[in-house]
Amino acid sequence: MKNLFMAFAAALALPLGAYGADEIFYETFNSPQTFQENWTFPSEAVKYMPVADENGGGCVRISSEERGANAITHKLTGLDPRRLYRVKARFKCDSVAEGRGAVIYLRPENHGEQPWNASEFIYGTTPWQEVYMDFVPDQQGNATICCGLGFPWSTANGGKAKGSVLVDDVSVALTPLDNLYILDGKHIRLLLEADKVNVSPDAMKGWLAQLDDAYEAYTDLIGEVPFDGRKINILNTPGIEPGYWALAGNPILWNSHVAVARELQNFADNNDCCFGIMHEIGHTFSAHSIGHPDPWNWTDEIFANFRMSYALEKNGGKVSQRKHIYTGPEIKDYYKIFYDETIGAGKPELNGDAIHYTLLRIKDRYGWDVYKKAFRTLYALPAEEMAGLDTSYKKFRFFLDHVSAAAGEDVWETTYTPAERALLEQAFAR
Repeated sequence: MKNLFMAFAAALALPLGAYGADEIFYETFNSPQTFQENWTFPSEAVKYMPVADENGGGCVRISSEERGANAITHKLTGLDPRRLYRVKARFKCDSVAEGRGAVIYLRPENHGEQPWNASEFIYGTTPWQEVYMDFVPDQQGNATICCGLGFPWSTANGGKAKGSVLVDDVSVALTPLDNLYILDGKHIRLLLEADKVNVSPDAMKGWLAQLDDAYEAYTDLIGEVPFDGRKINILNTPGIEPGYWALAGNPILWNSHVAVARELQNFADNNDCCFGIMHEIGHTFSAHSIGHPDPWNWTDEIFANFRMSYALEKNGGKVSQRKHIYTGPEIKDYYKIFYDETIGAGKPELNGDAIHYTLLRIKDRYGWDVYKKAFRTLYALPAEEMAGLDTSYKKFRFFLDHVSAAAGEDVWETTYTPAERALLEQAFAR
């Protein structure tokens, strides 16, 4: 099976010939002068150590008694933005705790299409070990690699870390093919760990075709495409907080520690498109991701799934939730579960899936065109026309006002009962 995977990879549009070549960057930290010339770092947290690695050579210590984000950084230029690269480093930790621990990442503010990418997080007191991160450069061929203690942005675990880590042997090369499964679609490219791909090539091509169809449905609903129409990469990574299934962006980061093989098998067995991946592709179609102001969007968790609902109905796709497979418009039945548990039960609870159900009721009455018109108007609005949207309730009603304009009547009045309106007002006020 692996040979078949490699044969498919060799025939793709992605240029692969140089994969597995020698490093394009390598730092041993054996020269203090080279370290000073090649790296930027906060002097108060970083110390060059001339004889501290396991072979008696140089390395760098990064330490902090308080939680923080301290790293040595190096900017790479002249990379190919169509290719996948791997940065590796060796870490030795002493009492590293909290946040993302000792970690490799890209400087987030320089990599806006995927600011969350990282290596596996290392904690505690450990011997020397190698960690890695696969990444796509920005469109100018640049990447600022960071090896450090803690992550500079707030994340689910707080990002910031404390303790001490020794860093050595940082290298960057094209990601080797020996453990990578690559498959190109029209709009989506899969970059998965080969040992997790346990289904036939035909099944993989079938799944990718359905993801391409979903992309086109999202485009039809919104009227625009993310990332200037460039392909969206889906990349397996170990560098995501526990509990996170995947993170949107380009690439979409798919947690290597979740049941990737099981999801692929679900498609092969049941034609299940994979709710989680459909959701993350949906996120990339947010106004913010495409490059528009979106003060009206009180939470894109709702809208990512709402875009998926349109794609499922348009394409007759299937996804499973709670061990049940929903086909096309049947997905409304899934969201009704949450409506029945909250607003439908008279509880003023702000549940996104329950609100999703009410938005689908509007669709049932007026059709999808009211949403297509509303999204096109909302995505075109300048920020100043959305001033004053300082609460989630105002944003919700602002959105419905634009749906109402497309419908020709007030959908708040026609599709929500007085009791529902009162409950939602209470829920948003909490």
